[in-house]
Amino acid sequence: MPLPLAQVQELRDRLSDRFRPWSRSAQFWVRAIDIYGSYKVCQLRTGFVKDEEEREAMWEQQHEIGAQKMYSLCSELGGLFLKAAQILGKPDLAPTAWVKRLVTLCDKAPSTPIEVVRDVVEKQFCKSFDEIFDFFEVEPVGSASIAQVRV
Repeated sequence: MPLPLAQVQELRDRLSDRFRPWSRSAQFWVRAIDIYGSYKVCQLRTGFVKDEEEREAMWEQQHEIGAQKMYSLCSELGGLFLKAAQILGKPDLAPTAWVKRLVTLCDKAPSTPIEVVRDVVEKQFCKSFDEIFDFFEVEPVGSASIAQVRV
């Protein structure tokens, strides 16, 4: 006998909540290995190039690619990954291309969509969003790695 729709939904939500941390971890490792692998390939390729300027250009291109991949990884996974990107964006810790790309996460971190904010607030307070707030600005005033400000 098939399960009622409500039970199927509840089971799906429970499984989703249970495996969410593993999903983020798997996403991180797959993407981090891709970044690392592309650097190792660049290291191998530059080993065959005699011209110093050409090698430097190859590394600069690799840093641009790596910076974009790291930016995407950290901004999409958020939380601790976003904070790590902000730390990596310091001039003394990473190549210039990485610093230029990651420093934008310090003051222009991606905000959490209003739908997600609404769901979290309603679950935490066990009330509808409209019962809690008379007014709630959709666009945040500011957004950082672990919080955002809304009016």
